[in-house]
Amino acid sequence: MLMDFQMEGGQAITAEIMAEMENMPEGYNAPSHEIRTFELPGSVWITMFTSYAVFFAALFIATGHGTAAIFALVVSIAYAVMYFGTAAVLNNVTVAQRKALPPSDRSGGLETQTGWMTNGAANAQILTVPILVAAFGCAFAVIRALV
Repeated sequence: MLMDFQMEGGQAITAEIMAEMENMPEGYNAPSHEIRTFELPGSVWITMFTSYAVFFAALFIATGHGTAAIFALVVSIAYAVMYFGTAAVLNNVTVAQRKALPPSDRSGGLETQTGWMTNGAANAQILTVPILVAAFGCAFAVIRALV
C-alpha cells in the first residue's frame, strides 16, 4: 500500500516536470557554470570582516586578562580565519576559466534560491548577524568596563 502511494507520487512529479519542460522555448539552456564569486560587492565583505574584527577586539578588551580567555579567543579567531579562508580559497579556484559575471551593482540585485532580491535587501540579510555580533561584543566590553 505504501509502495503504491510512493509510485503515484513519483508519477505525479514526473508529469509536472514534463509539463513544465513542454513550455520552455526551443534551445533553452540553464546556466551550467558554477558561480563561486558569491556575487557580493567588496563593501559587503569589508563590512563583514570589520564586524568580526570589532567583535574579537571587544572580547579581547573585556576578557583578555587571563591565559584561558586569551587561548579561547585565539581558537575562536583561528576558526573564523579558517571559515573565511576556505571561502576565499574556493572563490579563487579556476578563476581564469570561469566566465565573467556582471557585477551585482549593475544588475541591481542578486538571484537567490528563493528568487530575486535587491542589493539593499540582500545586504541587510547578509550583514545583520555580523553587525549585531559586533554590537554584542561592544556591549560586553562596556558592561565589563562598568562592573
